Amino acid sequence: MQRICERTIVAIDGGEPGDGRVPGLPAGPASDHLPTETRRRLASAAGKLSRALRSMAALSAADGAALMLANEANGLHAVGGSTAEGLELEYAQEFERAGPARESVAADQPVAVNDLADGAGPAYAQLARRAAPVRAVLSVPVRLDGTVIGALDFYRRTPGTWTDEQIALGEHLAGTAADLVVRLAAHPRAHDHGLP
Repeated sequence: MQRICERTIVAIDGGEPGDGRVPGLPAGPASDHLPTETRRRLASAAGKLSRALRSMAALSAADGAALMLANEANGLHAVGGSTAEGLELEYAQEFERAGPARESVAADQPVAVNDLADGAGPAYAQLARRAAPVRAVLSVPVRLDGTVIGALDFYRRTPGTWTDEQIALGEHLAGTAADLVVRLAAHPRAHDHGLP
């Protein structure tokens, strides 16, 4: 497993390892009951995000890309993917409370995993089973105003090394993802105004 950062075993917020909390981010909404207009806006934003992630995957020559965002109360959550496989990867990391996205957010550095099946420990073994057929993952932190707000994951169905160029491009695209999240939050009803 190639790592850009040192593996950390402490929890993201300094609490118990595996609790999945990320400091400094606002808690999610208190209610699960969303008005119809809000659901419509979220669906529109999700479609735009999916299209943008497909473009990012194509640019990076990966099989796909997916995005996880964080909140202080519940840690990282899957918010979009270029394919169903990408969402499954993110859901697996969310469920297992382990994986390259969590490590990337905790260290605020890219984490490259050449083969999930060769990952460290039982959590990675379970992650590899849940995320199949995804094998190689590059996770880069997504920052907003200097604060890590999530992770952008690129993945391949075959094991392999991530190059320095792919990592640099991933970091650049993570900045683009942060800009997109801000734009979608500010203009959820935008249709053809330059938004993906």
